[in-house]
Amino acid sequence: MQKISLLLNVLSVFNLCVTADNNAYKNKIEILNKNLDSKNVTSILQNILKKLEERKREAKEATIMVYIAADNDLHYFAWKNIRELAQVAPENINIIVQLNEPGRHKKTQRYLISTGKAYELNKNSNEKYDSGSAETLIEFCKFSITNFPAKDYMLILWNHGTGILDPLRRTKNVDEYFQFNPSNLMVEVDRSIGFLDLIEKQETKGICFDDHFNTYLTNQKLEKALNEITQNILGGNKFSIIGMDACLMSMVEIADLCKKYCHILVASQEVELGAGWRYDKILQFYNSRNLNGFAKHIVQAYKEAYESINSDYTLSAINLDEFQELEENINQLSLSLIAAINQQSGNSVRNLIKKSKERIGFDEPNYIDLYSFCDAMAKNIDKCQIQDGQNTKNNVIKYANSCMNSIEKVVIANSTGRNVSFAKGLSIYLPEKNKGIHHSYNKINFAANNNWINFVSAYII
Repeated sequence: MQKISLLLNVLSVFNLCVTADNNAYKNKIEILNKNLDSKNVTSILQNILKKLEERKREAKEATIMVYIAADNDLHYFAWKNIRELAQVAPENINIIVQLNEPGRHKKTQRYLISTGKAYELNKNSNEKYDSGSAETLIEFCKFSITNFPAKDYMLILWNHGTGILDPLRRTKNVDEYFQFNPSNLMVEVDRSIGFLDLIEKQETKGICFDDHFNTYLTNQKLEKALNEITQNILGGNKFSIIGMDACLMSMVEIADLCKKYCHILVASQEVELGAGWRYDKILQFYNSRNLNGFAKHIVQAYKEAYESINSDYTLSAINLDEFQELEENINQLSLSLIAAINQQSGNSVRNLIKKSKERIGFDEPNYIDLYSFCDAMAKNIDKCQIQDGQNTKNNVIKYANSCMNSIEKVVIANSTGRNVSFAKGLSIYLPEKNKGIHHSYNKINFAANNNWINFVSAYII
């Protein structure tokens, strides 16, 4: 009976080791040490414990952290995505999920995902965390990185998204932005009203929004969290990949925010359907030594999931290690466009800019595809009336082409539906005069360090 009891205790230690419940793990080891009398049994069990401790410390190829902020109208899809993760969870990867669901007394859950199983990592906790807090994201990543060491670390932010702008109010259920087109049997974006217009006219749901705490992760909170994680938890190293399973996040301004904290950004220029990424397809291929290849596979998996049902899907992977060149070219293009506006006759440059924006915007019409905008400006600036402006025109053409070349360099992969075939991987903010510059745009680093905001101001005056 004693041996059976000891064996059960060993199995219990094994489970605690796997699930990273450190306090219970140490307590169980103390119980074993007190009850081991036989030298042979002692030696066998201590060897088992040693192996288990080594396994606990062993670094896997990658730790993927999935931050599911589902205390909102997206909660219906949360467990669907967790089941997808568990369908094909590779043995050489740690998959750690933090799940926040609706309900005042519904605690925040953490899981280690393996094939066909989800091990709860915080059984002894009844705490409900605020998904809209930078500290919550920091603590989740600290727990995951400390307890599940790996060669590479990836973070996926799962929630609503509104791009670079922080709305005054909460977002609507993203599926309400889509409608069914009976002529082609496809789901398409309803562009009759802008994304942010609809948000700020109605109090509904929100960006990384936590309905219980009535908070959300602003872009400033996100940067605070990423800075703390990379500097103090990853020891100055970057995330290999940050994925944003959310709407409208593949923007120049978001890439600028993330470039100090990850090598590759994977995100969508357009709104996403509520079901989001297909994690079972994503995890079918992983190669830690070829991160570009894995990022491309994420984009390809998204295409396979939506190309037959959605005419407006987008997803792209951006190499942020090469991003600085694009920002420098955007800065020079901005200065050239400001000069063109100042020297124009009869609003010819403003009219060209407005025309160039047509049919290259998204559900939020103030977000436009940067590549397509540059292409239109380079091809048509010679038609504008600019006083003594051939040199100015040449500069617009030069830097517009440079921006396009840089975009081709940094966009590792890009996939789109037929309604948004103009989308080449990166959006940028360019509002109209009747909208003005959004109150939150002035707060971002890109606005502080790039002349694009001065170009926007010159355009909408």
